[in-house]
Amino acid sequence: MGNFLEIANSNVILTIICVVLLIVIGQAILFLRIAFKRADELGISKETVKKVITNSAVFSILPSLPIIITMIALMNALGIYIPWLRLSVMGSAVYETMAANVAITTLGYAGLGDPTLSSSGFLSTVWVMTIGVFVGSIANILLLKKYDSGMKTIIAKGGGFMALLIPALFTGFLAVVVTPLITNIGVPISMVVFFLSGIFSSILNIVGKKKNIKLLMEFSFPLAMLVGLASAVFITNVFA
Repeated sequence: MGNFLEIANSNVILTIICVVLLIVIGQAILFLRIAFKRADELGISKETVKKVITNSAVFSILPSLPIIITMIALMNALGIYIPWLRLSVMGSAVYETMAANVAITTLGYAGLGDPTLSSSGFLSTVWVMTIGVFVGSIANILLLKKYDSGMKTIIAKGGGFMALLIPALFTGFLAVVVTPLITNIGVPISMVVFFLSGIFSSILNIVGKKKNIKLLMEFSFPLAMLVGLASAVFITNVFA
């Protein structure tokens, strides 16, 4: 395990990833300049633009917490820099975790935390995560515009079965990913953490709806993840 982690955490990998991140940051700065120029053309004051930027930055912190938690979890198996790149630029918390876990378990390992993960297992996992995003990106470029137009047409006509299809598919996807974890009797801590997080999220949504606190409902998921993480650490240290 140490050999591939030495490579994964090496300065060479860091340099490659920094180049990618600098390109992305450059794009963000370019778009920001274009946005400032367009706002000026529309007569929007600089104070208003700065206020929008500040508020957006502040309200992006809490929704980013699940991503940070996922990155920390992946660092144990894939080193520091690969998860940092994947979750800052290319992928989502749900996809990266699922792809990495599927690749590792398919290779015969116990999961992301398996200490026996080899160099070939590491490389295979990174390739699976990368190719999955690449294929998905190409599919989006070719099909997403047509798909979006079709969904708008369906919604305009009143929805019907097709309007329920996408939420149903997403729910089924979550069920496939989550069910093995919450039904694993051999690891009861996952079940306890799942129910504690679900209860806490439900409480936040109920209180937010009753007190008309929109932020409480919007941030119920990342806050529930933090509660789940804290409860897992507590239960492990006390009862394990």
